Amino acid sequence: MQTTAKTAEDIIGIVPHTLGYIPRESLVAVIVGTDEHGAQTCATTLRVDFDLETAAHIVAEGGRWYSDLIAGACAATGVFLVLYDSEYQLGISDALLPAVDEPDDEYPRVHRELIRAAIDEIALSLADRGIDTLSAWWVSEERFGRIDEDAQISTVIEAASTSACATELVAAGSSPAASPEELVVRPVSAADFTTSRNGHSDSWLTIAEAFDILAECYPRLVRLREGEDDIDRAAISELMTLQTVMAIDAVLCEKWSRDALEMILSFDHPNFAPTDIEKCRPGQLLLRARKFAKSPRAAQLMVGLSPTAPRPRDVQLGIEFLKTYIPLGHPDVRSTAYAVVAWFEWSLGGSTMAEHYAQAGLDLDADNSMATLILDAVEQGYLPRWLMSARRGPG
Repeated sequence: MQTTAKTAEDIIGIVPHTLGYIPRESLVAVIVGTDEHGAQTCATTLRVDFDLETAAHIVAEGGRWYSDLIAGACAATGVFLVLYDSEYQLGISDALLPAVDEPDDEYPRVHRELIRAAIDEIALSLADRGIDTLSAWWVSEERFGRIDEDAQISTVIEAASTSACATELVAAGSSPAASPEELVVRPVSAADFTTSRNGHSDSWLTIAEAFDILAECYPRLVRLREGEDDIDRAAISELMTLQTVMAIDAVLCEKWSRDALEMILSFDHPNFAPTDIEKCRPGQLLLRARKFAKSPRAAQLMVGLSPTAPRPRDVQLGIEFLKTYIPLGHPDVRSTAYAVVAWFEWSLGGSTMAEHYAQAGLDLDADNSMATLILDAVEQGYLPRWLMSARRGPG
């Protein structure tokens, strides 16, 4: 996505376009990088769920977990923070806003002070890494403003949605979804599925054939990890040949091979390092998968269960690869594919999309244990281990 943002309206106006949907109860970081010539550009955008509990964690324990996430995304030099909080303006009334009954307690004021304190902690943690917090804004219902100013000082959100940048993106065909649920990829029709199989609708590869095909296409997939530009979805689509689709079908059939696929597509599992997989000759990736996918120790090092923070771009690449697969994947394993995407989303701290993909899996198979596990984790507030550990702080 190429656009030139010059104002607060521009920055806030492009957020839904970079995410693909209008966020709710979220903290969005528009991350800025600086090239060798000193020019600053938006490197990427990250969103995390954010509520008062999150703010309280940050105030109590610091914002290191969040700065770790930003630093892991790319070489950042600055960050614009945009908080989406439906209650930020609770109790505020002025000439520009509809009349609001003043609450009897101090909740609205305490709410805003807690948010401001949390943002200050994040800014301090980012500064320790040499990353500037360029500005921080709140967006609440129909208005937005700066977090470091009085909440009565605000601008109508329409000024952002019709800003020069947002208008440019809309003209180029960008149309953010109203909710993340609309972003869940859906399968092709039964007729299109049959056509895509080219006469192989009922054919299945052996597990050995499947892992050999994955090993063959893996080096091309690994190259997409490089750089900081948007992930090349067209290149992923080129990789998703009928053979690749059928290979993933076969791998998703068994729990051990599904776990191996998760380890492979996270690109950071120590037993499936990219340099090792790229060296695999026919039959060798299968042997590696059989050895480690059933190992309890290897399972504890999977993304989400590992105490090490993942590299967001790596996990996002795995997500995009599977999202390209799902529309063409075999109906018998589609529920599992949804569950794996949900796991990857959850492992990045993205509980919103994790919930929607897990639910999509359960809609197809109510007994899908992995999808159930993820949905339970989201509903009960369980976080991936690296994020939970960071929020607890040292010792």
